[in-house]
Amino acid sequence: MHSLTRSYRTVLLPLFFACLAMLAGCGAAGSAGDAENTPRSVTHVLSPGEQVAITATDTLKLERVNDSRCRKGAVCVWKGYVSYSFSLLNSTGATDIVLSDSMPGAASSVSVNHLTFTLLDVDPATPPALNAAAPAYRVKVKITQGALERQ
Repeated sequence: MHSLTRSYRTVLLPLFFACLAMLAGCGAAGSAGDAENTPRSVTHVLSPGEQVAITATDTLKLERVNDSRCRKGAVCVWKGYVSYSFSLLNSTGATDIVLSDSMPGAASSVSVNHLTFTLLDVDPATPPALNAAAPAYRVKVKITQGALERQ
């Protein structure tokens, strides 16, 4: 009886592990498909005129910076705001995107199709002095590619 139990162990134990490996493989295949369909984020820092490819078909370009903030040392009626104008370029044309954390009617995060653009950081964070030259603007944007609908 002891040798019979031992032979079951030598046959059934490898069979058990083979079944576990197959089940893990089945789960991994489903997970890989899901992984391709999960949201992904990337962060880019752009200066005016710079562009970056964000997908195989989409390019983001920082067109201009509108800085109407009250400069240090100036007397102003309102504090102003800074906004960042982008173009999302692809085969269907261009889509204008404006990001700002203080401009009336604008938002710091905008979604276009399956992409979400979020303003993370700006440089300079404060307005320049009254007689200073225009600063070299840089903006950090997080781009999140959302999950695509399955067909």
